[in-house]
Amino acid sequence: MRLWRLSGADYANRFDGGFGRSHEGRWNSPGHPATYCSTGPAVCVLEKLVHIEDSLLLPDDTMLVCYEVPDDVAVESLLPDQVPDDWRNMPQVTRSMGDAWLQGVTAALWSVPSAVVPIAHANDRNLLVNHMHEDADRISIFRIDRFEYDPRLF
Repeated sequence: MRLWRLSGADYANRFDGGFGRSHEGRWNSPGHPATYCSTGPAVCVLEKLVHIEDSLLLPDDTMLVCYEVPDDVAVESLLPDQVPDDWRNMPQVTRSMGDAWLQGVTAALWSVPSAVVPIAHANDRNLLVNHMHEDADRISIFRIDRFEYDPRLF
């Protein structure tokens, strides 16, 4: 399986959950080493763009990181019927769920719905890497490419 992440050039080679350790995300509170990835590059772009208020603030050194995940690395999935109907507007609930999953260390990967593309049976998903799980070390960088946003998005 391949997973994708957008990153600044300085952090593209890092794969240690540093962002999750120091920042909150939809599925984690600060203090939990987690890396957010997506099932495809397009989802990465959409997930990044919803946080950008001014396109001039986008870094010039954006990199698209592609990870290779061995087939036998366990993936747990959060299904649509396991979250409240209004989960996209309940960050305290999703963070609590994610923190519990991260602390449980039951799998290296957790497949969660995308808040930007919340289609129940679509392949467009986000995955959290739990760096506390031993199998996280088996996930490797496949390639890193420079990424430029299409100006028509702005």
